[in-house]
Amino acid sequence: MFRSVDFGRWWAALLFGLMLLLLLLIAAWLLRVFVPVVPAVRLSAIQMPAAAPAVAVPDPVPALKASLEDEHNIEKKLKVELASRQDDLRKQLENCKPAGPALPAERWSKGDLGTLKGCWVLGHDVPVTRTFDDGRKERVTMKAGRICFDAEGGGQHEQVMVGPTGRWICRAPVTAKFWSNGALVANQPTVMCEGQPPTRWMASQLTCHRVSDEMASCAAVDKSGRGQVDFRREP
Repeated sequence: MFRSVDFGRWWAALLFGLMLLLLLLIAAWLLRVFVPVVPAVRLSAIQMPAAAPAVAVPDPVPALKASLEDEHNIEKKLKVELASRQDDLRKQLENCKPAGPALPAERWSKGDLGTLKGCWVLGHDVPVTRTFDDGRKERVTMKAGRICFDAEGGGQHEQVMVGPTGRWICRAPVTAKFWSNGALVANQPTVMCEGQPPTRWMASQLTCHRVSDEMASCAAVDKSGRGQVDFRREP
């Protein structure tokens, strides 16, 4: 009887303990659910390395100003040089034009080839029919010729032709001399002209007679025939 009562008490104490533990667990769960928990915050300070100092960018404005000033200086020098060369060219052209009459009678009668030094205009603009090397014919305008001599009677004769389909520039060497009868005779060979279609400028001879201090009259003869042109100093 005593052992049965002790066992019952022990069993009751065990059940009570279990119930109490269960209640504690339930209470703890309820506290976690309904009571806010302040989170624990742990802060740690980490010292970062110092930032590298910014590299200073050079100001481009002074360099650009210096470059612009250099360009202006160069421009000024070029303008001065251009003006100087233009002045030299003007003086050379003036030297090419002798003072006094273009064709003085005394020098012409003595056969002085130095009289011819410089450039001259030959004839006037005239319409002509031109036959090209391919056999085609075209109506063109033959511009007044330009003939330039040195002091020895050598030089170059230039003739320009303009047509509806092109432009031709003909240049030929020329040699002049005075005959005993007072005539000035200039000869030039056959040459090819610049332009298309190709065309030849046939060999020709000029025979000029002085008309006045400013002009001579020349007979131009080539294979196509004979023509009369004026010979006068280029303006």
